[in-house]
Amino acid sequence: AQAHLLIGRIHLRNGRTAQAVDALKISIWSQETTAARVALAETYMKMRNVADARTELERALVLDPESLEAKRLLSALSGK
Repeated sequence: AQAHLLIGRIHLRNGRTAQAVDALKISIWSQETTAARVALAETYMKMRNVADARTELERALVLDPESLEAKRLLSALSGK
């Protein structure tokens, strides 16, 4: 799970969003973590896919209601 999370983040940094989504989904399938959900949300945000980004952030907050990163990104999506 951690390896795919890292691979997903590398793809995201290099602008390869489709590959990032694939790697992050594998990470989540292996082990669902807040970090992977947030990274997937960031990827969707770069793709301008607001609905899926919001869904991933909400799922991240279910896993960790105190996640500052998830809260910050969700606020950014909401324009607050």
